[in-house]
Amino acid sequence: MIILGIDPGFGRIGYGIISFSKNQYKVIEYGCITTPENSYFPKRLNKIEYDLETILSKYNNIDVASIEDLYFNTNITTAIKVAQARGVILNTLAKHDIDIFEYTPIQAKQAIAGYGRATKHQVMEMLKKVLKMDNMPKLDDTADALALAICHTQYNRYTEFTGTDKSKKEKNITALQKVYEEKAKTDKEREKRRDQMIKAALEKEKKNRR
Repeated sequence: MIILGIDPGFGRIGYGIISFSKNQYKVIEYGCITTPENSYFPKRLNKIEYDLETILSKYNNIDVASIEDLYFNTNITTAIKVAQARGVILNTLAKHDIDIFEYTPIQAKQAIAGYGRATKHQVMEMLKKVLKMDNMPKLDDTADALALAICHTQYNRYTEFTGTDKSKKEKNITALQKVYEEKAKTDKEREKRRDQMIKAALEKEKKNRR
């Protein structure tokens, strides 16, 4: 299985290509797509597409892409630009008929270090160990891309192909994935109870004001 991990952005887009077979990892290539700062934004999007196309043409045996899920930060303008760049990335991957899977930063850290709130240093050390690398990439964007690629294998949601016919697919749901799903369910229930408590408190305050 050949996996392309991508850390989306518009100034720097980290990528990492690894192979995963018989529980063994091998780094094929990694790097970072960059666009000129303060240049015309549509041109930056065009460069992202062109550079990604070049990578995909060079490595035309990529089976799946693992990309960081979009989340909004306090800077809405930046978030919108990242979303636009991410759309270009997704469209480019889709044109090459590559299956796409999305993971949050917490899921990536959980898969690599076993803890969703792991520090950058902890993640780096585990990446270095798992991928048997003497030195880690200098840019965080590239390291994050490699982490996302490994994350996909840990969730084991990748598609296994029979021969070269991509229409013959089998998806495996592992015990690890079930744990994540149960945790997500628990988190939703916790949020629901919290909302109920807030609603009850507001109603109580409203009655006291009468």
